[in-house]
Amino acid sequence: MSTVSINTDYEKKKEEWSEQQVVAALFKSALGAIVGNLINIFLAFYLLIQVFPLQPLLSWFIFGQCLNFFRVALLKGYSSNSARLSSKQWLRAHHVLTAVSGIHFGILATLFFHPDLPMYQAFIIMLVGGSGAAAVGTHGIDLTSYRLFLFLSTIPLIVRLMYDGTEVHHAVGIMLTLLIVVMHRTARQTEAAMVSNIEMSYSLRYRATHDTLVSLLNRDEFQNLYDEKQGQLAEDNINTLMFIDLDNFKQLNDLLGHHAGDDALRNVGDIIRANIRKTDIAARFGGDEFMICLHADHLDDAVVIGNKILNAVSEFGDGLVGDNPALSASIGIGYTRNQELSYASLLKVADQACYRAKREGKGKVCIQEAL
Repeated sequence: MSTVSINTDYEKKKEEWSEQQVVAALFKSALGAIVGNLINIFLAFYLLIQVFPLQPLLSWFIFGQCLNFFRVALLKGYSSNSARLSSKQWLRAHHVLTAVSGIHFGILATLFFHPDLPMYQAFIIMLVGGSGAAAVGTHGIDLTSYRLFLFLSTIPLIVRLMYDGTEVHHAVGIMLTLLIVVMHRTARQTEAAMVSNIEMSYSLRYRATHDTLVSLLNRDEFQNLYDEKQGQLAEDNINTLMFIDLDNFKQLNDLLGHHAGDDALRNVGDIIRANIRKTDIAARFGGDEFMICLHADHLDDAVVIGNKILNAVSEFGDGLVGDNPALSASIGIGYTRNQELSYASLLKVADQACYRAKREGKGKVCIQEAL
């Protein structure tokens, strides 16, 4: 059951990270897509104004510029503070604007495809088809984005070619349909390759920063994140390190074997994940030792979390080794309001508090301030 929980947690984190990377890649290429869109709109307006009434064409032109304004605003919002929205929300906003952009180009075929002007027809066909091909590079990492633009921009043109045109138009419509099929297949392969690379990168990154047995951070990454969070501390926050050392773990290993010991560690990892907050970070420190970093407004917050973990470990460990001493935990909490105190100094205090908890009978929480 614990292994399933760890795998589920890993898959969930991988999905979230992959989604973040997809969104980052889309917005990284967004400026190029916007510039290309801007150039195409100006070219279309410049050529078509010579043969079509000003009012409908100007409306189409202004609509396109408004769309580009919103796309630039979205890009600026993401670049300045991507944490403002979730990856799903950024992706949804990108999908909406991409769909509108596809509709905008699709309008060319419905309003400005004159049956008696073959050169202008060819321009629209090349503009729409070329934009669909170019979008593989800017939208290929997300097949939904690419489909929204490709289908909404090209299907109206194909319908117009097949419905209103001559045999030549029908042939061009068929060729454009085949081109769409090929481009869609290319986009699907592009997405698969890029997502596979992203997932592989996550796997390598995860193995470098996590303990693979319990799926918590390793001690090096824990210290790195601690240092990052230290710089984000509010002046009135209490900086807290919780040192957790399992009691009677060696007896469990000796009596039931290392497989049972590994399973117990995984369950303790699950217990820690279930009882800390999203803002807290936790790691396996080594062997049967674990660490948690908490930034709290009140020391009681850390004590409450410590007692929850203590009780859950005791409940899990009760009866594991028969009449022998049950698996439990001793927890030391080192805390300080000194923003300049080093990680090593606070860790030493948390370790001392944990040692005192063991010395005083195990299975308890001891608190010590770092001065």
